[in-house]
Amino acid sequence: MARVAEILYLGSAVIFVASGAVLATLGHPAAQIAAPILPMSYPYSSLELTPALPVATLPQLYVQPQNPLMWALLIALWLLLLGDAIGQYLDPSDGGDDPAWLPLSLALLWGALWPWLAGVNKPLATLGALLMLTAALSGAIRARGQLRPAPGFLAGWSLALGTATLASLIGAPLDLTTPQTAILAILPGAVIGMIAQGRLAGKVGFSLAMIWAFCAVAVTTMASSPGVALAAIIGISAMGVALVRAAT
Repeated sequence: MARVAEILYLGSAVIFVASGAVLATLGHPAAQIAAPILPMSYPYSSLELTPALPVATLPQLYVQPQNPLMWALLIALWLLLLGDAIGQYLDPSDGGDDPAWLPLSLALLWGALWPWLAGVNKPLATLGALLMLTAALSGAIRARGQLRPAPGFLAGWSLALGTATLASLIGAPLDLTTPQTAILAILPGAVIGMIAQGRLAGKVGFSLAMIWAFCAVAVTTMASSPGVALAAIIGISAMGVALVRAAT
């Protein structure tokens, strides 16, 4: 049974990374998160002639990166997961009565599927994101006594992406702009992250993933939406406090 568990976890990691790589490289990432701020003197007639650039959705920033920092976050996640899955296959350490492999495998399988549904069925995609988040947090909590950074890092990334996806679903009927949706996602996400870090004890990878994600969002939106960048900085500060507490 142990060997089956290790093979399932390794297969789930490979599927997750392969699906994410295809989506990130073969998809059509948006050009910007918000419309550019134009001066008041900008002629209206010229504005009509300016072709509209596609506007990025907030979850799209995580799965179809817009800058090197977000690309680095996604690649780091892939490498950590593959390294952890291969390590568990070669030298298993995930045992006991409450192993982490099952929720982690479910999180990875859901994470490989639901981003493809975001443009087809937003409620179903949001449900998938929340299921991935729940499973990833469960797996990270179960693995907190093991020397494995990947589960905590996956949980932090899943929380940042999950809150962004949920905020996008809530913001659509309220006609919220993408910057407003980002603020709706980041601030509650930081509060949830601080609470979750307390359950994860010394799993500093969780806070590091969230700080990295918020930094990437801030860099992406600094020019077009200073409000989002400010919310991201607040989130970074909150998770920084959680990181220091976890590390000490």
